[in-house]
Amino acid sequence: MPAATLAPRTQPSNEREADTHGMVAASAGGIVAGDTTVGSIVLPAGGPWIIHGLWGMAVPQTATAAEFIGGHIRLSPSSGDLTPDPAPSRFPVPALGSFLGATHDVMHVPLNVYPVTFEASGKAAVDLIYGQDIACTVAPLLLAGIMFGKTIPVPTRDTFMDRVRTTVTVNTDSSVGTVTLAEKATRITKIAGILSQDGVLVTGEELLGFFRLDSDDIKMSPSQYPFSACFGAGIGALIPNSLAQVPHFIDVNIPVVGGARIDAFVKLTTAVTNPANVAIYIGYE
Repeated sequence: MPAATLAPRTQPSNEREADTHGMVAASAGGIVAGDTTVGSIVLPAGGPWIIHGLWGMAVPQTATAAEFIGGHIRLSPSSGDLTPDPAPSRFPVPALGSFLGATHDVMHVPLNVYPVTFEASGKAAVDLIYGQDIACTVAPLLLAGIMFGKTIPVPTRDTFMDRVRTTVTVNTDSSVGTVTLAEKATRITKIAGILSQDGVLVTGEELLGFFRLDSDDIKMSPSQYPFSACFGAGIGALIPNSLAQVPHFIDVNIPVVGGARIDAFVKLTTAVTNPANVAIYIGYE
């Protein structure tokens, strides 16, 4: 079915089932210029699905003077149908320019979600491929993902906004907390995650990860999403922290029941010495 024939957003027949989903893949890159498969994402059964968001991030594990980190992210269907064919689909990954010296601040990599429109069949497998522009000494760490649903979310104004927060050091799935929605809640319209380093900065520690949402009241899975920014490793005896990150809200369409409880979780790709501060924001009407 051509993308142009897709229907506008409507409420799903099951009022307690999310109409927006996200899936994430993680990997190490390479040390030579060229392609690295970040991961293969298999969409759930029950398609067709509309893939409406694509994003990718690359951060250095070890800050190395005079080395650029950056490239592009692309979709490549490995099985199942994807309409239209996404080739070519080279979308830029935020680039980190080189530096010179024995000290470099923590490298800030902002999130940029590209609005796309591809129709995928249920259980379709899609490869996320990072194209690295230039060779480097230490392979970067990679995150990439897609957002999809039966329809494309429509941006709305804020009505209610709540959050949960915690600190973590481990790279295992960890609870951030539970948001209890107001009794008048009808739909989650946007979400955002803020990840930032607290305490003393440590040379050679990147800060990278994703968050997910779950609930006993609403069918949300798969529901994995990127933070507004991630951070490459700094270097030196006096490492400056990065610039402030701008919250990046992701538009979603998740019908809810009043008083529903939304559980938030975080998973870092690598453990950190000092706690990372994690805050998950949920906007709803």
